[in-house]
Amino acid sequence: MGAFEVFLLGSALLAGLQDPVPAEGQVPLFNGRDFSGWRFSDSSALPATVPGAWKVEGGAIVGAGDPAVILASQWDYTDFEFEFEWRAAAADFDADVYVHAGRLLEADPIRLTASLAGGPQETDRGEGFYNAGPTGSIGGGGNARKAVPELQKPPGEWNAWRIVAEGRKLQLFSNGKEAWTCTDHTPRKGYLGFRVFKGPLELRNLRIRETGFQGLMDISTWEIYPGFGGRGPLDEHWKRDGLLWVLKGPGPSIVTQKKDYRSYNLRLEFLFADPNPEAINTGVYLRGVHPWQADIWEHKWGSGLWGVMHVSAKMASDGKKEYYPELGKVVRPVVRMDNPPGQWNYLDVRIENGVVSTWLNGRTTVDRYPVREVDPKFPEQGGIGLQAHDPWKEVRFHNLRVRRLE
Repeated sequence: MGAFEVFLLGSALLAGLQDPVPAEGQVPLFNGRDFSGWRFSDSSALPATVPGAWKVEGGAIVGAGDPAVILASQWDYTDFEFEFEWRAAAADFDADVYVHAGRLLEADPIRLTASLAGGPQETDRGEGFYNAGPTGSIGGGGNARKAVPELQKPPGEWNAWRIVAEGRKLQLFSNGKEAWTCTDHTPRKGYLGFRVFKGPLELRNLRIRETGFQGLMDISTWEIYPGFGGRGPLDEHWKRDGLLWVLKGPGPSIVTQKKDYRSYNLRLEFLFADPNPEAINTGVYLRGVHPWQADIWEHKWGSGLWGVMHVSAKMASDGKKEYYPELGKVVRPVVRMDNPPGQWNYLDVRIENGVVSTWLNGRTTVDRYPVREVDPKFPEQGGIGLQAHDPWKEVRFHNLRVRRLE
């Protein structure tokens, strides 16, 4: 597949092919064609072959039934409104939906099963109690949760569910009616997912709105970053097509027009369209300064490298550059978590005062690095930048959003 075909495919995957169109602030979690944004194991990358228990058919996700195979989101979420539609073919189906779950959806779902729909997982202590252990997932409280089979439609008809998480409050709405509200829900962060014990179960129109995040997808809120990067008008090199993407070629780096970001949580998705992205070197400027950044590149260390200054280089006798890391301050990711070219990656950057942490595809890559201590010149506030340094091969950015932590 050529680069142009890859671009067309990537644009289509994120174009929101479902009906109805998501409301303002909502992000589709299913593109109607494949499992982009989802996973089937602890790994973040999609396997070469999708497990036989799951498929996409007729614009819907279909789970045939296999309790050993999960369908889990690649992202984790904190406060949100999660909406989806589901239907079962027969009354004897058995399935669950998970929110705030661990990576393997290990405990305490909300039941979809007909007679128990909306209720907690049953245990030997009876309905109303559930398995929340110390690592739990939607556990530790919430006895107000209850089964509401009377709110569900018969097999063969679509049900519309909305799950709202806000702090320790968790709410379920089924087909437009409030099913229950619990106010002692823990933990506050985790993954979404489904497990089908006996199917088939169909899912469609999955979308989410993350509470507290401000979208950064409006290109008019950005401006050219002076200095480092390529040249040219911003709108010729950065395009909005449901996402921001960079053309091949040296376009300019960009920065938000707002320069007052102090402590914040930035989330974005990125993809290397070319199957051989060795020439790519981009990243996120923190508080609008170069070179403190979360690097996004194809490197043996993986994305997430940081630096007080670019690693110094001297010319060797053979005319090649020799690099001396000891002359600069660099931080290697603790683990390489980059997905293969052609798959989306999920970057999470958190700055609290002068301490920075990053997560890539759900795993910690930089853990509470004290930037301010290492570099007293690191500013107290600034803009959020996207670097376009040597973007000789196309990089796409999607679903940029930020949440202030002050």
